[in-house]
Amino acid sequence: MGTSIEDDQLAPRAERAGRPWLVTGIAILLGIAAIAAIAEGVWLSVRPGQVGPGSLETLLGSGILAALLAALAHGMWMLRNWARVSVLLLLGAGLLYLLVTTLFDVSARVFAGESVVPLGGIVEVLVAGLARLSAMGAVPGLIMWGLIRYGAAFEESPAQRAFVDRGVRRLLFATALSAIIIVFLIIVFTMTQAWQSIAEIGPQAMLLGTVWRPGAVIGAQSGQFGLLPMIYGSVLCTFGAIVLGVPLSVGTAILLAEVAPPFIREIVRPAIELLAGIPSVVYGLFGMVVLAPLIRRIQVPYNSGFGLLNASIILAVMIIPTITNIAEDAIRAVPRGYKEGALALGATHWQTIYRVILPGARSGIVAAVILGIGRALGETMAMIMVIGNSIAIPTPLTSNPLTLFLSSARTLTGNIAVEINYAAGVHRSALFFTGVLLFLMILLVNSLARFLMRERS
Repeated sequence: MGTSIEDDQLAPRAERAGRPWLVTGIAILLGIAAIAAIAEGVWLSVRPGQVGPGSLETLLGSGILAALLAALAHGMWMLRNWARVSVLLLLGAGLLYLLVTTLFDVSARVFAGESVVPLGGIVEVLVAGLARLSAMGAVPGLIMWGLIRYGAAFEESPAQRAFVDRGVRRLLFATALSAIIIVFLIIVFTMTQAWQSIAEIGPQAMLLGTVWRPGAVIGAQSGQFGLLPMIYGSVLCTFGAIVLGVPLSVGTAILLAEVAPPFIREIVRPAIELLAGIPSVVYGLFGMVVLAPLIRRIQVPYNSGFGLLNASIILAVMIIPTITNIAEDAIRAVPRGYKEGALALGATHWQTIYRVILPGARSGIVAAVILGIGRALGETMAMIMVIGNSIAIPTPLTSNPLTLFLSSARTLTGNIAVEINYAAGVHRSALFFTGVLLFLMILLVNSLARFLMRERS
């Protein structure tokens, strides 16, 4: 009597679809490996004059390894998906280890030694490394390919699917949580290093003090660690950069998103992206060689060309890519129905941009400006090169208040970079407190952005 359709559906998948020969071979090899592991453990535990772990530890370790191999062999024989995934992970880890060791071996043979390896020798080493990688990774690679190809033959229960879903969800949650953990660890580290200055000097003295003299002056009994001049320098530089850079950035974003024809976009957008890839030291050199002589032509006493104006211009150029890219994405994210509705009501293109698209993209544009402020506050190398590094509160050079931006100053980040190499004791701790202050300033800016982006009731 033949079997019914229901009986055929209830039969194990291995009997219905047939077990692939590759899976059968892997299961047999895993079983042999399990037997070999327990035999090796027994031999190592009873051999005379053994060196290393004791007999009990050796037997226990070999027993655990044999049990794991036997479980994998049973899972592969029964076509369980968890066994297939485990074997794939083990083979992938082995291939990754082989790749890393091969790369280190090739690098050691190319870069080691006192003389430069000729081009022919480098090619020979690379070919030998590729041959070794191909020879040793061919079998694991073929096995992985076969297991992926025959994946449909393996049985996966609803419980296993739910387990995988939970695992992926928890992995993604841990990935997101890692950012919070990293920030928390940075805060803890900087606060720990800054605690000595907080205890000995006091935060009020550092935040409100106007003199920064770590004690390097001959005859000084104790240093003075007032950060107010550097706070003024950072705030004024950032303010100048925002005043100069935000209109340029938002205008460029509007041009790219709403106004420019495609061929203009293909020219302007790569140029803006190129600005983001230029090293900050190159910006600093540009400020020293090009901007400083130009600013020096302004006929103001004690105008050296190095000061807040130079730094603000450099920072404005450096934040243009950040603000422009994010603001353009925010403008493009505004639903097209808003624009079409405004045009249908008789509004001009500019009226639509000004009264409909920009308000709709307000939160994204504010976020772009906040990121630009963070970029400006955190810049170091270019500021050291163009701001003059004067440890004093910036003041106007003449009765004209605008000459304030012609005076030299120093930023908080520049203060850390200039003095951290030789700082020690409370001086070093005060520099770490400067880092804590920078973090608090960024936190304040982000909080302000959240308040501005909050939907008005």
